[in-house]
Amino acid sequence: MTERLHITSRTNERVKSLVRLRNRRQRDEAGLTIIEEETVIRRSLEAGYPRTEVWYCPQRESPAIRALRDELLSGAAVAIEADGPVMDKVSYRDESDGLLVVAPQVRRRLDELELPADRPPLLVILEAVEKPGNLGAVQRIADGAGCQAVIVCDGGTDLFNPNVLRASRGACFAIPTVAAGGNAVRSWLDARGVRTLATSPMATATWDMADFTGPVAIVLGTEHQGLTQDWLDTTDENIAIPMAGIGDSLNVAATAAVLLFEAVRQRRAPQEAE
Repeated sequence: MTERLHITSRTNERVKSLVRLRNRRQRDEAGLTIIEEETVIRRSLEAGYPRTEVWYCPQRESPAIRALRDELLSGAAVAIEADGPVMDKVSYRDESDGLLVVAPQVRRRLDELELPADRPPLLVILEAVEKPGNLGAVQRIADGAGCQAVIVCDGGTDLFNPNVLRASRGACFAIPTVAAGGNAVRSWLDARGVRTLATSPMATATWDMADFTGPVAIVLGTEHQGLTQDWLDTTDENIAIPMAGIGDSLNVAATAAVLLFEAVRQRRAPQEAE
């Protein structure tokens, strides 16, 4: 049975608790995150992602949002109707469309990832990715390219930052994403025979010379520092995307798009030749 509440005060304790979830430490301690925007919320619903609270403001809802809210309420422990000023305060976004979901942080472990037996796996490794928007964008690209997982190494932004969820457009609920230490990831890849391709502006081989047809993990570093030597010294091949302008590299999401869809192209070519 869903508990139903109506909150009209911006100083309500539930409002204060929800506002605290804007802070990473508070999110992690509570084991919760915030999901907003119609597309992102719907994709969480389609993926069967659990939810604990649904906050809604009837005055702000479009017919589509109202229909989505009705679907969400059947699986939520608590449904909270909020007046407009309350919804403005709890919303992580600048402008609320009248619907917000509080959900648990469902974390996956590296040893839980399953690779396909019927085709070569394709993975993305992100070392210390800094910006939530970049992580979410890479998840969206990786999902579109048919990757099996995104693995985040050695710190950086947290997987459950609401801006990660938004930037992924809900792909975060579809593509397995895990956080693990670099040494653990390298051992895991070696044990499964997955070849690693790392990006570096200093590499002599270029991206269009690399072979992406076998089991491959594409390893990407931060925009400012690139990959650490731990990765550059241990990957099977380092490759560069030559730049014709003043910059020495693309941002991490653009790099992921170039390399992942080159992998898609190479893997599709033998099928089209048959």
